Amino acid sequence: MSIQGLLLEVRVTGCRKLRDTEFFSRQDPYVIVDYATTKLRTRTCTDGGRNPSFDEKFHIPLIEGLRELSINVWNSNTINTDDFIGSCRVPLNKVLTSGYDDSSWPLQTRHMKSAGEVKLIMHFDVSAMKNKMAAPYPGAYPPRPY
Repeated sequence: MSIQGLLLEVRVTGCRKLRDTEFFSRQDPYVIVDYATTKLRTRTCTDGGRNPSFDEKFHIPLIEGLRELSINVWNSNTINTDDFIGSCRVPLNKVLTSGYDDSSWPLQTRHMKSAGEVKLIMHFDVSAMKNKMAAPYPGAYPPRPY
């Protein structure tokens, strides 16, 4: 069944036990959700430290054949460039089949070390996919072969 054009709702609720990239102050994390050419960013959780809360919701139009999200967590800096905290890939299999996925995903550094976890709640209207497959022909009758 095709998922092309259907919407996936992704809610980034927060992170836990993030790798700390600050030495003198609390870090200011934010999350980037990547899907194909769609790149969505949460607000920066100022002084969020190792356990920031976001509770931000995004709606992503799906593309057939692409069934995973890429998540990147960064620490916002005002003087220097932002610090990379960690990333993960989130498969969409569960949410696309059951309509719901409420999971925490482990983050890793570029050197494959643990960097904490990100919590996502995802919703998908499975009935919309079924209705899309059962859509009737545009005319009253199917086209006749020649």
